[in-house]
Amino acid sequence: MSTTTTSIDTRVIEGPASGSALWRVGGALGLTHVVLMFAAITQEVMVSHGTSAATLQDKYGGANLNRVFAAGYVEAVSFVVLAAAIVVVARIFRRGSEGAEVAADAFLALGVTFVAATLAVGFAPGAAALYGAQHGADAHTVAVVNDIRNLGYQLQVMIQGAMAIALGLAAVLGRLMNRWVGWGGIAIGAATLVGTPFANNGLGLIWYIWWVGVSVLLLTGGSKRARN
Repeated sequence: MSTTTTSIDTRVIEGPASGSALWRVGGALGLTHVVLMFAAITQEVMVSHGTSAATLQDKYGGANLNRVFAAGYVEAVSFVVLAAAIVVVARIFRRGSEGAEVAADAFLALGVTFVAATLAVGFAPGAAALYGAQHGADAHTVAVVNDIRNLGYQLQVMIQGAMAIALGLAAVLGRLMNRWVGWGGIAIGAATLVGTPFANNGLGLIWYIWWVGVSVLLLTGGSKRARN
């Protein structure tokens, strides 16, 4: 007479969001990006699209080149920090259903695209325009180079909107922070995608308010707020 035994797998499988340390790291990196970026911006010179050539030349020509370049470098570092934050946040929200995992992966891909586009299109043309204005370039050439940054920024805000939607979907489908991160992200992301051509600066700022909220929840909430 033979007997059959059934082996029960008792291993505990922990989701990426189970470690409170990972939550704190993600929140800290997200907030560090914001602090470094806005601190650097206060020392930079930015000229919007449509500014007259004379005003452009006056602002760029009179800027302190060393101070602005140093601030620009700090801001660039802040986006390197953001890249790390995006990786951690995507891992935290990659949990639950397959749909949540796909949405978190989409957030990661969009986030890397956003950082790469910002570093490539946001910084180099602006620095070139500023340097050219102080080293003999004519005002119209400076304006064209500067507008590469300005028009590229609109596309970057569009990507931010898509990032918010992707992370919002991951939060809702994974039932993790589905209010502020989830439905809030979906609403802000959708508004950003639709409204970027008309109000990119304001929508970009709203996105950062949402991102600060995400970071604070991760930094202070941990698993206690996993279902909120």
